This record gives sequence, C-alpha cells and structure tokens, in this order.
Amino acid sequence: MQPLDDAPEFDVPAFTDDIPAGCACAGCVDTARAGRTPGGPRPLHGVRRAVVATMGVVALTGAGAGPAAAEPAPAHAGWDGSRYWFRNAAGGWRWTSHHATYAQRTGTPGGTGRQTATGGGERTREPVFHGRRGWDRESRVYWYPSRGHWYWTSHAWKYEQRTGLPAHPPEPAAPTAPSGSSRGWTAPVSSYVFTGYYRQPGSWSKGYHTGQDFAVPSGTTVRAVGPGRVVTAGYNRSYGYEVVIRHPDGRHTQYAHLSRIDVSPGQSVSGGQRIARSGATGRVTGPHLHFEVRTTPYFGSDVDPLAYLRGRGVSV
Repeated sequence: MQPLDDAPEFDVPAFTDDIPAGCACAGCVDTARAGRTPGGPRPLHGVRRAVVATMGVVALTGAGAGPAAAEPAPAHAGWDGSRYWFRNAAGGWRWTSHHATYAQRTGTPGGTGRQTATGGGERTREPVFHGRRGWDRESRVYWYPSRGHWYWTSHAWKYEQRTGLPAHPPEPAAPTAPSGSSRGWTAPVSSYVFTGYYRQPGSWSKGYHTGQDFAVPSGTTVRAVGPGRVVTAGYNRSYGYEVVIRHPDGRHTQYAHLSRIDVSPGQSVSGGQRIARSGATGRVTGPHLHFEVRTTPYFGSDVDPLAYLRGRGVSV
C-alpha cells in the first residue's frame, strides 16, 4: 500500500532500544518464522494492528529495553503489570517489555510469558484498542496518546503523569431514580425483596410492624421517595442511623438502619436523590432498609407505606 501524501509525521518515542538477539516475545517469534531479522520491518499484530485500523497511517515502533528516565522507581524488580524492571551494572533502574532481555540482564531462568504483578500466570493477549482515551473497563487498562502513538498502562500514576488527567475510572452514571418511579416519586431502593410488612404482628413496640422492610445488601443507595426537606438525620436507638423527610403533602417518610447518611437537617431534597446508604445499624437481624410513612416525624403516627407510594404512581 502506497503511503498517503498527507500522512502525518510522528516522532519516535525516546524510550525505545534495540531488540536483543534471540528475543522470544510473540512479535519476534512471528518475525523469525517469516524469515525476517528481529528489529527490522515486521507485520503489524496485536495492539499495533488495532491502532492502525482505528487511527489511520501511524508510525509504530516496538519498545525494547530502555532507561527509566522520568519514571518513578519501581517497588521491586520484575514484572509490574506492564513491563519488567531490573538494575543495570551502575545500579540504575531499567525496564524492558521483552522477557528475554530481562532474563539476560538478570540471569532469571527460562520462561517467555509475561508474569503478573503477583508472579503467577501469564498475559495471553494485549488489550484491544477501541479508539478512546482513558479507562478501558473491559481490559482494565488506561489508553493515552503520546507523540502520535497510542499506549496503554495498567498504572494510574503513569496515566496521570503522561496526560495530566485524573486516572480514576468513571463510575457508571446512576439513574436519577430506580425503576418504578413516576413524576418525581420513586421507590426508596432498587433490586429489593420485601421482608417485614406493614401491620405484620410481632414483638414490636406497638405490637405490629410500623413500616415496610426492603431487604438489600449493606451499602445500597437509598433515595428520597419524593421532594421534601430533611427533618432528622442521625442515630435513633432501635432504628439505628435514620433520615426523616417532610414532604409537601405534610407526610413524613423515615429511612432507618442506615450505614451512612448523606444529607443534613434542613436540607431540601428531590425525588430520587441519594440521601443515604443502607445497612444494619440499630436493632436488626440482617441488612435491610426500614421504610415508614407518618403523619408526624415521630414514632406512632404511621400509615401504610406501600399504599402511599402506589397512590403517587410508584410501582412497588
């Protein structure tokens, strides 16, 4: 294929080096099988093919042993998740992506596969480039451009150093409300199982259960079921950590046994807004959300919570 007249020119990365004779990495093995000299022109494979297919004509150079200039010193010699580290004769840190080079410089016996950070297993394939910078959730690596080339790393510090961007993987956008919401009103949690029902008889203080229990794992997002203002946010004996919200219709909703509270008294909230995390504080036998609807902020003024939500179009 003839090169394009307007193909961009890219600088070769400064941290490349000659590939040692006898290197047994996948690329060099393929080159030897094709009768070419390692280090010379070789077919694109793995991530190089993905980069060229996605980005167009790009000059790609294989990375061999090189100095660790401008790189933080590794915690230990050996494979760190993206390369092999070793000390040269002068005691300086060097790295290589070729196991043969690492074995030659350190005297490490045998093996051609890249070792994991814990020393076991092998990396069987390179991550697939999808044409986007940043965190690749499928391959669990960061992609970044440098001097016209695309590189990947499993290290957050390296991505931040090379790009100046935060390396924290973005969390999936949470919906404003769980399924079953209607016109600003919603169920307090998602993916729940009903356990204790309203008016269920038992050894509770009123002789029956004053709320509805939603069994969910600890740490589940708890949302305000509708717009309102926070009346109480703190610890309340048997209820553990709780939040009480007053709504425009004068009713109050209570969310109890929480592991974490994310709102404060006096704060205005909207329907579907996260106000806490579920837990198992107070008097409980397991993690769940205890949800009540009341005519006042206080115990003893309860009304049917499921009927209240269904009356506002919420599917529960």
